[in-house]
Amino acid sequence: FVFVEVGEDARPVFDALLREGVIVRPLAPFGAPGAIRVTVGTPEENDLFAAALGRVMALTPGSAQ
Repeated sequence: FVFVEVGEDARPVFDALLREGVIVRPLAPFGAPGAIRVTVGTPEENDLFAAALGRVMALTPGSAQ
């Protein structure tokens, strides 16, 4: 797994990634409200995640860029 800080509140990033077809885990229940957990996948899956995260972070107010 990879821990990714995405801003003060990871929920909007989590929701936007779901709309992109990418499933991650928000970590607020574990004391990290601004982070998501990403499972490392195949190179193709990782590329898909990276592209989706880039799009989402550019469009999500309050996200860490």
